[in-house]
Amino acid sequence: MANDDGAISRRTAVAGALAGIAAAALSGCRGPRWYPSEISPDEYVLRSAITEKRRLIQRYEASIAAGDGPAELLERVAGHHREHLAALRERLPEKPGRPRDADEESPRPSPEPVGDGPVPVEGLQVAEQSAAAARSRQLARLSDSGLAQLVASIGACETGHARLLAEAR
Repeated sequence: MANDDGAISRRTAVAGALAGIAAAALSGCRGPRWYPSEISPDEYVLRSAITEKRRLIQRYEASIAAGDGPAELLERVAGHHREHLAALRERLPEKPGRPRDADEESPRPSPEPVGDGPVPVEGLQVAEQSAAAARSRQLARLSDSGLAQLVASIGACETGHARLLAEAR
């Protein structure tokens, strides 16, 4: 039986619906849990920032222990980094069977570990500038606005640290 009024047949509608369901099933979309990893992109950035903070603190501690540079300034800046680290750790999601502040390294890849030797003030200044630039890049990957504000604030503070270290030379 032909249908001349421009309407589609029931068979065409059913075939179209089945094709749509098949396309959705094959697309791999799993709804809100689409990210194929145990951690979200935000948590990946967060863990990366935590690792970078630990390494920056190690650099400051080595320089302070060696007596290189203006001790009071280095102590104050290292204290800021410890506060940043605590704020970042506080944002880690709780996982069953694992405390939030568990001392974990970031997922791979990560930069080489920091040496034990002291870093001159010029080197700390460059490290601060690099850290601030990293925060800027990390912002583009964050979806949580609160975490983005925290990362932006830390980056601004690192820029200020670089300026203070430049003036102390």
